[in-house]
Amino acid sequence: MKPAEARRLATEKSASELDLAIEHLSEERDPQFPIAGDDHGEMLTNALLAKRIRERVDRGEDAKDAFRAVMGEVRAVVTND
Repeated sequence: MKPAEARRLATEKSASELDLAIEHLSEERDPQFPIAGDDHGEMLTNALLAKRIRERVDRGEDAKDAFRAVMGEVRAVVTND
């Protein structure tokens, strides 16, 4: 997971563009635009995070706040015992 890449994608791409990239990556195909990641799995993770951020931005939340909220949710899951 590359948080900076998720942030970049969320601010540069639309939800529909991210949906198409997610579809391609889920099928082990290359996305239609460059996404940083060592393999399709990491690129998919970055695209899914970006989609969650983008959805919040599209509902009117500030991009920085949306990024922090989504990454906070991820940290909570990762550190959950």
